[in-house]
Amino acid sequence: MVKHMLVVGVLLVVAASTPGAVRRPQSQHARVVEVTAQRFEFWPSEIRVREGELVELRIRSDDTMHGFRIAGAGVSLIVPKRGKGDAVATLSGTSPGRYTIECSRMCGAGHNFMRATLIVEPSRAGDTP
Repeated sequence: MVKHMLVVGVLLVVAASTPGAVRRPQSQHARVVEVTAQRFEFWPSEIRVREGELVELRIRSDDTMHGFRIAGAGVSLIVPKRGKGDAVATLSGTSPGRYTIECSRMCGAGHNFMRATLIVEPSRAGDTP
């Protein structure tokens, strides 16, 4: 089992314990983080989130097609080349730690150096994500 995991997916509606009643989750809007992939770098090169915070990563390329993988987190996307749209990942950091973001599609001579870091910081008592 992977020690550090990020939950990627969709929020579900939770049914209340009272029969026939449905409780909808409080509206939690995702914080949007714009990420740019270009010529062997991701910008920003460091993304910080709080444990449990809902984050939407919108990744766009300023040149060719790239890959976007968060190692150990089950996130792997293809980022279309410039002008062809964005790749989007929604995640909620559940385990504090550092995660390597890497280009997972050969994009040129500097491909092996195309890295960034996702840092999931622990929540403090009383914090709400």
